[in-house]
Amino acid sequence: MNYRRKANSVLGSVFILFLITAGLKHAYPTVPGIHFFFFVTEAALVGGLADWFAVTALFRKPLGWPYHTALIPRNREKMVEAIVAMVQNELLSENLLRQRIQGFRLSSWLINTAEKSGGASFLAEKLSSVLIEGCKNLKIPESAAALESVIRNKLMESGLAKDLLAQLCILIEKDELDPLLNEGIEKGIDFATTPQAKELLIQVLGQIQEKKIGNGGKLQRTILGLFQVTDGINLDEAAEDLQIELILHLRELQAPYHPARGQLKELILEKLQAWERDPGALNTLESWKNTLFTEANLQPFLGSILLQAQESLKEGKLPSGQGLLNVLEPMLEAWWSEIKKDTHFHAIIDQFVQELLAQALQREHAVIGQTVRETLQSLSNEELSYFVEDKAGNDLQWIRINGSLVGGIVGGILFLILNYGYSPLLKLIQLY
Repeated sequence: MNYRRKANSVLGSVFILFLITAGLKHAYPTVPGIHFFFFVTEAALVGGLADWFAVTALFRKPLGWPYHTALIPRNREKMVEAIVAMVQNELLSENLLRQRIQGFRLSSWLINTAEKSGGASFLAEKLSSVLIEGCKNLKIPESAAALESVIRNKLMESGLAKDLLAQLCILIEKDELDPLLNEGIEKGIDFATTPQAKELLIQVLGQIQEKKIGNGGKLQRTILGLFQVTDGINLDEAAEDLQIELILHLRELQAPYHPARGQLKELILEKLQAWERDPGALNTLESWKNTLFTEANLQPFLGSILLQAQESLKEGKLPSGQGLLNVLEPMLEAWWSEIKKDTHFHAIIDQFVQELLAQALQREHAVIGQTVRETLQSLSNEELSYFVEDKAGNDLQWIRINGSLVGGIVGGILFLILNYGYSPLLKLIQLY
């Protein structure tokens, strides 16, 4: 039962009691108690009706009475502006909101929220889910084209020649180029053992045999001298012997401290340092780089890498085969530990957010009042009355209930005063 129905029930009950006591009074006019209850119910009925009229007059016209009724619909503009002013200037004033903003610590809230959810493990799971979901929707051709454009623009805009030469010099000085050199020698040995290498040596020996001794270098003169001493030498056997010598020399180069390796690295280092100081060489390298990246089609290569990454990430793995979570969690654990301890970073984040919110507040504070105004103005008179009645209706209905109760109490008091105080006093005055 809502309070309006309860108030109506009280008023209806008072009215029924009034009718009953009126009938009893008419039937038993000399019984004092009936007069008392009639007086009380009459006063309670008047009080209840008066308060019903007053409460109803706020929202509509009771019994069609037109004078100073339906107060809320008639004064809706004043009421709307009063509510807007109250909300904008008091409940949500700019100074109050600014104080709230100054006390807002986004960094603490984020850290506490993440910690409650599991800290670095939670972040790793979320990041893993984002990466996996993002890869599912990744369009390989478009992504490869966009990545190629970014790489090409960055490389074309920046001068890489001098930095690249400097890095190569550092790698050679720190002996970090040895793995690459070993790989090259290994591939050279693999090729030298193939039949194609032997065929190539036969062709070279055949070309040297056709030339004069004095036109070649030391090696060439030695070979040609051998040809002249043994005029009937078999090129196939010579190429096989030369192939074996080549393989042996390459295997000797695999030794870390082979003199030829050191000489080769010194030669490369001198050449790189000379290029690093030579503007012409730097310009040539930059021009070569620009030509290479202008003409090169990186999309197939980038597309294959993206496709491989996409297929791996769909299974929760990296292209190397490692589990994505197993890689992300240690990284985020170290990063998260540093973030939690970095109070300076917290202060920067908080200050940035506070300044951003303060600027938005200064610029958009009027939106609060405008929103309240537009919302209330969009309501019809009936909707506005229901809105107010819904918020304060229970208290208003209690006014009606209290009107009947107070009216009855006051009626009883007045009956006692009039019959047992005022009337005897008048009779006493009349005797004298």
